[in-house]
Amino acid sequence: MINSLLDIILSISEIHIILPIAILAVFLVAISKSGFGGGLGSLGLPVMVFAVPPKFAIAVLLPLYLVTDVFVAYSWRKFPVLKILKFMVFGGIVGQILGWLCFEYLEDRYILILIGFLALFTVGKYIKSEFFNKIIKKEKINKIKATFIRSIIWCGFSGFSSFVALTGGIPAQIFLLPVGLERQAFVGTMSFYFLIINLAKLPFFFNLNVFSSKSIILSLILIPVLPFGIFLGKWLNNKLSDRLFYHISHGALFLCGVNLIIKQIL
Repeated sequence: MINSLLDIILSISEIHIILPIAILAVFLVAISKSGFGGGLGSLGLPVMVFAVPPKFAIAVLLPLYLVTDVFVAYSWRKFPVLKILKFMVFGGIVGQILGWLCFEYLEDRYILILIGFLALFTVGKYIKSEFFNKIIKKEKINKIKATFIRSIIWCGFSGFSSFVALTGGIPAQIFLLPVGLERQAFVGTMSFYFLIINLAKLPFFFNLNVFSSKSIILSLILIPVLPFGIFLGKWLNNKLSDRLFYHISHGALFLCGVNLIIKQIL
């Protein structure tokens, strides 16, 4: 039994290269989800595809995302803003259904490039309001309501991109960051949002035969990485002010956007 498992593991090409890259991807995801609402989590798939094909990377990462989401949602269970969360979940599930219908026909390269440019646009708006328009008060940011229409657009895009490329964090951040929630409420709302939509995509992924014995075993090997990233992410969140938290979150969004664009163009 052990030998057969080892054969499966070793049959994954260049396992000595895959493991370090996979560990880095999972560590970033765990830190991001537990401390920053998923900002750096969107780097998980782009990092993984340096070593393995995209669909295999999705199959490996999704179970780890789910395990992380359960722990993170439990940790921040007192903070989600339910009124906003229900809008986000509705839009996200609608987007995932569209992703399921289009999964086998889409070339995700162009989706990732579009998401990357949207991320840079959002960061540019934040920099302008934060550093160049000092006369604009924070209350003005809070006037951007979490409307149903905005949730359908951005969280629908989030659900779609999460399904086809596990990059739903960027559109969800574009929706939620301008609302100006306190950092605990932001992370709590995002953590429950991703827990729900990641659970929702499981039956669709089984229908598409995304998972394999190789992907499941690699996921199991990587599970011990999660507690370290979750602990570090929550520790960092507790040590940051709201202002620094938003600076870092937008910085992560910028890195995600640049990474996606460069990865798809080169």
